[in-house]
Amino acid sequence: MSSDNKMKLGYWSIRGLAEPIRALLAYAEVDYEEVIYECGDAPDFDKTCWTDIKFKLGLEFPNLPYLFDGDVKLTQTIPIMHYLSVKYGIFPKEMAVHAQCDMIDHVAYDLNMLGVRLCYSPADVFKTNKPAAVAASKVIVQQLSGVLGTKTYFAGDYITGTDFWLFEVLDRLERIEPNSIEHDNIKAWRKRIFALPTLQNYFNDPKSTRNLPLNNKMASFK
Repeated sequence: MSSDNKMKLGYWSIRGLAEPIRALLAYAEVDYEEVIYECGDAPDFDKTCWTDIKFKLGLEFPNLPYLFDGDVKLTQTIPIMHYLSVKYGIFPKEMAVHAQCDMIDHVAYDLNMLGVRLCYSPADVFKTNKPAAVAASKVIVQQLSGVLGTKTYFAGDYITGTDFWLFEVLDRLERIEPNSIEHDNIKAWRKRIFALPTLQNYFNDPKSTRNLPLNNKMASFK
């Protein structure tokens, strides 16, 4: 497939909001093009590599991450995850489960934002607010543990995009506060994802995007 026809994913040179999309694409063994934008260094953190073209790409709601797939042009992590989940057949099959996974996707977004707000705060604020942010995160993780129960994945016995989104969010939490995930069923679920055959290169290749910083250069915790 030529570069012009290849699916494109655009984002900063960090894990951020694109990493669950990258993990899903790796799992589905999709050949796609990564379009990386590099934020400038301090003190200006120049973003003109993105802002100069932001409104020239034909996006209805210009933002990062973006996905180009033929005539489809999408922004925002959750819609991109939903689109790819349907395209590659890893979406919830029952209406009630679909609704529950949608709900979990947005809970995952809220959980992620707890960490994002903390990481992008000044270093002294990060240190002061970290215990409260971790405590609030643990409450959500306990709720997620209750939803997962004895299931293999959050939709049941098959994986969906929700698992990849939540996996990244919880991995970020573990980076901020190691050993903060205390529930055995969540630990076992994470191990199952770590063991997926098509993700071994993603997890183990030194050049994998998984080795990028979590956050951009202006964050106090990267």
